[in-house]
Amino acid sequence: MKELRTQWTVAAGGSIIGLLALIFDPTPGANAGVANPAPPIGGQEALPGAVTTPVPPPVAATPAAPDPRWEVVRKLLRSSQYPSAEAVARSLVKERPEDLRAGFYLGLALHKEKRYGEALPYLERASAAPVDSFPEAAHAVHYLGWCRYYLGDLPGARVAFTTHASAFPNYDDTQFALGLIAYEEDRVIDSEVYFRRALKLLGEQQGAARERAKNLARLGDVLLRQDRLPEAEQCYRQAVELFETHGEAWSKLARVLDRLGRASDAANARARQAEIKARTETEKPLP
Repeated sequence: MKELRTQWTVAAGGSIIGLLALIFDPTPGANAGVANPAPPIGGQEALPGAVTTPVPPPVAATPAAPDPRWEVVRKLLRSSQYPSAEAVARSLVKERPEDLRAGFYLGLALHKEKRYGEALPYLERASAAPVDSFPEAAHAVHYLGWCRYYLGDLPGARVAFTTHASAFPNYDDTQFALGLIAYEEDRVIDSEVYFRRALKLLGEQQGAARERAKNLARLGDVLLRQDRLPEAEQCYRQAVELFETHGEAWSKLARVLDRLGRASDAANARARQAEIKARTETEKPLP
């Protein structure tokens, strides 16, 4: 199961891009930790000798300018500059240790750096906050779910993703995550339902070919476990059509073809997988 979590790190990586697009457009003026003092209450204050002095009417305080670092850390995360995003988020946390939003962004940056143990307490604290505490609060539990998943806490991850799904039932990556957990817990019927639900949601989106491919490949795994070989073959073939360099899908396709007695087709699939692996190794940047 540890190997499965490693193979599917792309799930969190790819999914975060989609959810970041959702949470990185916070409501204007909703910056946590920037409070405006309440205007003075109108009326008169009694002075000695019964002398009174008129008090001018209250003047509304000018809203504080948003801290530009919020936008900086969001841009760094969107562009995958995670160490830099961590540095900015740490500066916010250092200045505002009780600011839940700052802690959320630090936890998210650490999570993206795959430092899940360090990210966990920040994401747990952000997830426990009321959903109106800061603009991204409602989605903190989604990242908490992935953090727990990669730490091997499947029950905890299931609780987190179920919580997010109850608030955002049409978010495909949460359904995908629940499918992964169900598969690892050998709840194959539930797993199939989740993956098919995610695929249906993705079918309504433009430019989601890679996300559809990873869901199809995982659905193929579910069908393969149930010995539904022709259906599994179809899923793997659709996956590699959408995402040609999906090496694992080619490998699983070869396995299915072997079991179907189609040795020549299986050999072709393995040759394609080897070609992709060789190309990937060649294209890797030098250290």
